[in-house]
Amino acid sequence: MKLYRAIIFSFILIGAFSFAQPLQSLAQAPPPAPVVVDKVREETLQKPVTLVGEVEPDKRSIIASEIQGLVESLPGEAGKFVNKGDVLAKFNTRSIEIDLNEAKASKREAQARYQLAKQNLARFQELESKGVASIQQLQDAETEKSALGARISQIQAQVEGFEYDIEKSQIVAPFSGYVTEEYTEIGQWVEKGGPVVELIDIKIAEINIDMPERYISKVKTGLNVNVIFDALPDLKLKGEITSLVPQADRESRTFPVKINIENKDGTIKSGMVARVSFPIGEPSTVKLVPKDAIVSQNNANFIYVVNEGIVQPMPVSTGIAFEDKIQVIGPVQIGQLVVVKGNERLMPNQPVKILNEDIKQNNKVN
Repeated sequence: MKLYRAIIFSFILIGAFSFAQPLQSLAQAPPPAPVVVDKVREETLQKPVTLVGEVEPDKRSIIASEIQGLVESLPGEAGKFVNKGDVLAKFNTRSIEIDLNEAKASKREAQARYQLAKQNLARFQELESKGVASIQQLQDAETEKSALGARISQIQAQVEGFEYDIEKSQIVAPFSGYVTEEYTEIGQWVEKGGPVVELIDIKIAEINIDMPERYISKVKTGLNVNVIFDALPDLKLKGEITSLVPQADRESRTFPVKINIENKDGTIKSGMVARVSFPIGEPSTVKLVPKDAIVSQNNANFIYVVNEGIVQPMPVSTGIAFEDKIQVIGPVQIGQLVVVKGNERLMPNQPVKILNEDIKQNNKVN
């Protein structure tokens, strides 16, 4: 009897364990991961032609002095950002101030003499009308007044000249930008027209390209291009052709082309090497997916393909980039669903829940 009860108890334990195992597996299985998907699409694109150019600032100016003078201070140091109107250099103005004070004193003297000459002229005019003063005396009085008036104008011009020199003794930035080079230093004498500093504005980065003759008929101003930089490998930007010079270099047979890129944060520096991709090559039919569909791990790229609510990774290579999409090369089929959001933590054979309703309705998937 005891043996029979032990056997029955063993069967119960085995049955309970067998029933508990699938329950435990179901409890541990991850729930469907929420994802956004898109279809693999086919389009005909022109292959890009990549040319190398150099970054230049939108504005570059060697700031010169309008007067001669001795440099007293040089706030515009190389590498410093300055705003429009900031002082770049200041000249010593002591000698100019002395000349200005002397000119102002001469002007006051001339003005006093002029007032006296006016009074004398009025007196001689009255005497001449009474027949007391001669015509010669009247003419001399008029000449004295005119000469003193001219003298006042001459001294006033000197005063304005000295005031102008004092004003221009502070050399200010004509636009906001970076000081890239100093051509003088404190204590150095600068001649009129002599260079003081170089200033650049690179809020708009300008890329100069020498385009071969065989491509020039395929580009025009306003064309959008893709730009990458050797010094900034993670930065990919859009640019626009703003200038196309219709005169080839006689030796190289290339045409100067300029591309502008927004650079408000100053990430792009003058002199950097830029590689510009022009969409002007031969047409090619390619398979495209959104760029967000590409997952990169261990120097390899793959996408997650959805099939009956289950995802599988598919290795691919990437090719031409087009707007927010990129070419994929591999065993991927047109119309296949690929995960574009929520693919960072997916695992092979993991069930997913598609969030975008349009895809669900068109493909009748959960």
